[in-house]
Amino acid sequence: MSCGDICTDSRAAREGSLFFCLRGANADGHDHAREAYDAGCRDFCAEREVTLPADARVTICGDTKAALAEKAAEFFGYPARSLVMIGVTGTKGKTGTLCCAREMLEESGMKCGTIGTLGIEYDGVHEDLPNTTPDAVTIHKTLAEMVKRNVKAVITEVSSQALKERRVHGIEFDIGVFTNFSPDHISEIEHATVEEYKECKAKLFSACRNAFLNGDDAEYGYFLKSCKKNAFAYGTSEKCAYRAANARFFKKGGLLFSEFDLYVPGIEGAHLISPVPGMPGVYNTLCAASFCSFLGADVSSLVRGAAKARAAGRFELYECGNAYVMIDYAHNELAVKNLFSTVSLYPFARKIAVFGCGGERSCLRRRAMGKIISENADICVVTEDNPRSEDVEKINADIAEGMKGAECGIIYINDRERAIEYALNTARRNDIVLLIGKGNENYMEKNGRKLPFCERDIIRSFKAKLRDN
Repeated sequence: MSCGDICTDSRAAREGSLFFCLRGANADGHDHAREAYDAGCRDFCAEREVTLPADARVTICGDTKAALAEKAAEFFGYPARSLVMIGVTGTKGKTGTLCCAREMLEESGMKCGTIGTLGIEYDGVHEDLPNTTPDAVTIHKTLAEMVKRNVKAVITEVSSQALKERRVHGIEFDIGVFTNFSPDHISEIEHATVEEYKECKAKLFSACRNAFLNGDDAEYGYFLKSCKKNAFAYGTSEKCAYRAANARFFKKGGLLFSEFDLYVPGIEGAHLISPVPGMPGVYNTLCAASFCSFLGADVSSLVRGAAKARAAGRFELYECGNAYVMIDYAHNELAVKNLFSTVSLYPFARKIAVFGCGGERSCLRRRAMGKIISENADICVVTEDNPRSEDVEKINADIAEGMKGAECGIIYINDRERAIEYALNTARRNDIVLLIGKGNENYMEKNGRKLPFCERDIIRSFKAKLRDN
C-alpha cells in the first residue's frame, strides 16, 4: 500500500496519510479512525473492523504495531541495512554503555549516531525524546537521516517497553548487548510480571547477529538461551572472554574515577581509566570496549574513548563549598543500590539523599526505594519526582512505608527546589548530597504538564550565593 506519509495520531492525519490504528494503555487508535478520515486520510491499517465511509481502504492485520514497524522501514528505504546497528538492553547501564561506546567508535574513525534516554545525537544534531526508545516511524526516519550524513554505526538503547510495543520489530541488529537484570517496571501500565519484563528484554537477542552478555549477572544463562547466533560473555570472571581485572577507584580534581586492566581476544593488559565511578564505570566501560574491539577499534581508541566517556545526569559530581553534590538518574532498587555502593568506595563523610518517586508507577518501587535509601543515607530528604497526576503526599506515604524503623534523619519537603536547598545548607565538610532520580531531566511533570525544572541551575544558584557571602 503506497502512501504519502505514515501516522498513528489522528490529529496528524491528512490527505495521502496511511493511518495505523494502535492499541495503547490509555487510548485505542481504532476509536479515532473516523477523525483521521475526516482530516483527509483514506488508507487505514487496523486489527479489527472500523466503521468508515465506503471510500476508505482498510487493511486488517494481526498486529498493527509490527505492521507499522515494517511499513516505516520500507517507507524510509530500509536505512538500518546500511548501518552497523547496535542495540543495548538491560535494567541499568544502557546510557552509560552507549556514551562510552560512542566515544570509542568515534576515536576509531567510525562516525557514530545514538538513540536513547539522552535523545538522538549524530553529526552535530541533537533531538530530545519522550521515551528511551522512540516509535518505529521516528527510528527509521532518524536512521535515514543518519545514512544521509554518512553515519556508519548507530547505538540504540532498547527498552523492554520498546520490545513489547514492537518499535524495533524487523531490525536485525549486528550487535545485541545485555547489561544486567533486576525486577523493575512492574505495574498496570508497564509489565504485568517480572517474567514478562524479562521475556521482553530477551526478544532483542533473537534479532541480532552477535550478542555481548554480562557473564557476571545472575540472569546470564537465561539471556544466553535467547541468543540465536554468536554470543560472547564479558565480566570480571575468568570464564568471560572479555574481562576486566584489578579494578581500582580514586578521586582526583573533584572527579571520581574507575580503572582496570582489560583482557579481550587479541588484546592483553590494556589499562582503561574512566571518569565514571565505581563498578558501574567498570562494567559500562568493559561492555563498550568488548563490542567496540569486536568491531575493530584498536587499543588506543578504547583508551581515549574511555577517558572521555561521561553520561549527563549519571554520577554527575559538583564541588559545592566544602561539600559535594551528585546528580544521578537512579530511580529503582538496583540503581540506588549501585549509587550507594559506588559512593561508598570514595572518601566522603555523610551521605544526604534528596529523592522522591514518580507518580502513576509501582507502589512496590516506592517502598523499596525508601528502604534502601534510608538504610544507606545519614539524612533523607523526601520530596517530589514527577508526581504526574498523583498527590505528592500520597507518593511519599508509600515511600515512608519502606522507611519504617530507619535510623537516619528523615525530613519531608514536598517542593524539590526547597528540598535541595535544605540539603545543601545542611551539608558539612566532605559530605555528599545525592540528588536521586531526575538525572538529566530538565522538567517536573505535574498534572499533564512538564514544568521547567533543572537541578544544575539550583546548584549554580546556591554556589553563586556562597561566593557572594
